[in-house]
Amino acid sequence: MKRVLLAFVLIATVIFTNSFAFADVTKGSKADTPKFSDIDKHWAKESINKVVDKDVFADKDGKFMPNKAITRSEFVLMLHEALDIQIAYFKAPDIKEHFEDVKNEDAYASALYDLVTLNIIDIKGQFEPDSRLTREEMVHFIMNAYRYEMGDKYKMIKIAPNPFADDKKINPSYSGDIARAEYMGIIKRPVSNHFYPKQNSTRAEAATVIDRLLIQLEKENPQVQVTPSAAQKDGALTAKLTIVNNTEKQITINHSSGQKFDFKLLDSNKKVLYTWSSDKSFIMMLTETVIEPGKSIEFSETFDKAFLDSLSGKPAYVKAYITGESDDFTINPDGYEIVVK
Repeated sequence: MKRVLLAFVLIATVIFTNSFAFADVTKGSKADTPKFSDIDKHWAKESINKVVDKDVFADKDGKFMPNKAITRSEFVLMLHEALDIQIAYFKAPDIKEHFEDVKNEDAYASALYDLVTLNIIDIKGQFEPDSRLTREEMVHFIMNAYRYEMGDKYKMIKIAPNPFADDKKINPSYSGDIARAEYMGIIKRPVSNHFYPKQNSTRAEAATVIDRLLIQLEKENPQVQVTPSAAQKDGALTAKLTIVNNTEKQITINHSSGQKFDFKLLDSNKKVLYTWSSDKSFIMMLTETVIEPGKSIEFSETFDKAFLDSLSGKPAYVKAYITGESDDFTINPDGYEIVVK
């Protein structure tokens, strides 16, 4: 997605390519192999693997230290990388335009300048880069990112108030963001019903809310569209799965074998009548599917009348699957269901 922004005296072209109960592990698109040496059994392992840059966050022993409080500068680096922000400025940006306590040579300065330009980080004067990021600040910045990414598609929604037990401790400027974040599932309400707004956010919690943000954005504003179809003609059934890349960069799907897709035929009670891959063999080597910007691919299979008649029931639904993982978009592991027409 390209947008031309007027930011102060700069014109920038922006190109974009997803305690309070964090510990329900989200499903990710990357392999389960941990990037870091200390997250193998951590509840946030999948989110950390998806959104955290190992080159930035690993210490000399390859540790991430997921339960360590995250600083403001670390959060900026993590969020900027996850959103894949790239801005081409007409003149060299100067972080001193916004913050007195940040230097242009600081490792996070350019990422911070981008986020300020997009109004994702909306504080001025003192950034306090080494200060710990509170939970309410983190959610506020996450929701700023959501609003920016959605752009004209962002919709104000009315949410019935459901205050936390410590609601009075929440900065009133952040209360609306926190309510919307919970409504969308970016944060979860704990059993204790406390939000602990002033408590420090951990690195694992930051990775989790960023991952959930990306998932929500993909759900509401998919840049990669996955569409199943199933139609009957002359007694035969043709099932298709189409993947359209509406982004401005190529996307890659990584497969653990030669199998790239699958189809299941289901009866009216959603009972599986046949699985396409069940009677096939595939080459056992890593393969990939690459889709260029603006292009699409289609996986399809036609089941003839004689085969359909041999099944124990009549297909009423088809469920299509992408048998692979991608760092570029969220693949639904539960498949894509469509009614047979």
